[in-house]
Amino acid sequence: MKDSKKDKKKEETLLNKYLAGTASDDELRQLKVLTESSEPLKKDFDNSEKLLRQIADLEMMKQVNTHSAFAKVKERLQKAQQKKGWFYYWQKTAAILLLPLLLLSVLQFFVKSPQQLFKTSAQLVYNDIETPSGLRSVFELPDGTKVWLNGNTKIRYPLAFEGNERKITLEGEAYFKVAHDKRKPFIVDLGEIHVQAVGTEFNCLAYKNDNLIETTLTEGSVKISRIQDGFSQGEYMLKPGETLKYEPSSNRFVLKNDDIDKHVSWRSGKFVFRNDPLEDVCQKLGRWFNADIKIEDEELKDFSITGTFGDQGLNEILELITITSPINYNMEKREINENNEYETLKVSIQSKRK
Repeated sequence: MKDSKKDKKKEETLLNKYLAGTASDDELRQLKVLTESSEPLKKDFDNSEKLLRQIADLEMMKQVNTHSAFAKVKERLQKAQQKKGWFYYWQKTAAILLLPLLLLSVLQFFVKSPQQLFKTSAQLVYNDIETPSGLRSVFELPDGTKVWLNGNTKIRYPLAFEGNERKITLEGEAYFKVAHDKRKPFIVDLGEIHVQAVGTEFNCLAYKNDNLIETTLTEGSVKISRIQDGFSQGEYMLKPGETLKYEPSSNRFVLKNDDIDKHVSWRSGKFVFRNDPLEDVCQKLGRWFNADIKIEDEELKDFSITGTFGDQGLNEILELITITSPINYNMEKREINENNEYETLKVSIQSKRK
């Protein structure tokens, strides 16, 4: 009974931190694990994901001189206090509880132009947004471009696009719905590869430890360039429905027409596999569920997997795969370390004949 109450209290604490935007990456992973075994908590968690947009917006506040901004707020509130006595008590409570939102509103009131607020004399100011494993986020860039971030992804962009281009950097996976501006191309820096668009929709995948950079076009057109020493070493123009893969280790490009849904379904929380090698499937599942999935038999790595998975947990997905595949798997119990954080889940996959 005590353990049940303790677990319930932990769930409430993690969910409250998530809602407040103060949960650490490890706490977010713990919450994700708990939702797989608790339907009520999963429902609350799914509803809470709608708040990620507001959380992403508030990340901008990290770049602001909050002391200066709050000084302006305080000055205004003190003047108002002289006119209305009740305002004093509101200042003491609401200003403390709602400080992030209050600062955002006041900055919009005091500053007419975002460019003036975030611009330094000779240097752009950048914002960084990161999503941990098992979570997605959606937000808008300063030019109105809409961005979806997959789990374990980092994006960096200027808080005001200046000059003759709109350039951002990405590590991970993201989907872009680019605001049209023919005079100022939108560029995604993926390291060796740059993706340039004017007003279109496309998906980019470029995780740091993968030997793969991939771009899938859904609407419009994009130009993809390989950059070396600051210069373009070759260009590709993509058409809707095409995917361009680049392997840095071999400097090899592969262009093909592909199932678009397979590349962009992650935005709606789905895994879509179409004759994908088991090794690639395990890599995607491991990244999302914060799991280390090892294939013990070399011949299994190229075994093709086809299927669509929705809100299932990792255990459920692997169970479904074993029905149509010659594999078994072992999943170790996820341990909690001395900091009360869940360790990476360890999974091993073997041939059924073993």
